[in-house]
Amino acid sequence: MGIHVSDINRAITISKLLGLDMIGVDSYYSTNMLPQEDVILRMDKKYPISDYFPYLIVSDNIRSLDSKTDLFIIDPFQRKDTIKRKVKSGLGIEISIASARKLEAVMAGRWLKEVKSIYEFCQSNNCQFILASGATSINEMISARSFDSILNVIGISPRIYWKEISEWLYAKSKARWYHAKS
Repeated sequence: MGIHVSDINRAITISKLLGLDMIGVDSYYSTNMLPQEDVILRMDKKYPISDYFPYLIVSDNIRSLDSKTDLFIIDPFQRKDTIKRKVKSGLGIEISIASARKLEAVMAGRWLKEVKSIYEFCQSNNCQFILASGATSINEMISARSFDSILNVIGISPRIYWKEISEWLYAKSKARWYHAKS
């Protein structure tokens, strides 16, 4: 069963209304799709559907981190010395808030401290710090006010954060979008 182009356009409209940044797409039927600038796919490697959408190569495995990787997902409690050796300028480093939601108070404080140190690491190594909600359903989403409060606690100006991440995404999506000729 495939997804029709009108279904994708409807999903994009719904994602805009809800402020979601991710939707599912059946890559088997990707040849019927028109390029969309508002959708950025997260992939572990380049797939044929990337001819129709901007994309980011994402990894959570330090061994697979290479020059093609755009975004590296880390746990704030993992050892940072291995990351320091493999990091490249322009790499996005993403931390999910979802894991912190289950922590007790002392560990939540330690999580915030580790996230701040990763932010400082990103600043000193010309990497893009990305704080993600980690939501897998609408019930797990974090309000904009709560998200900005977490940024403020870490010592990051929300206005600067959103500006920097927008510029980084724009630069990455422009570099990664190869439109297939019809």
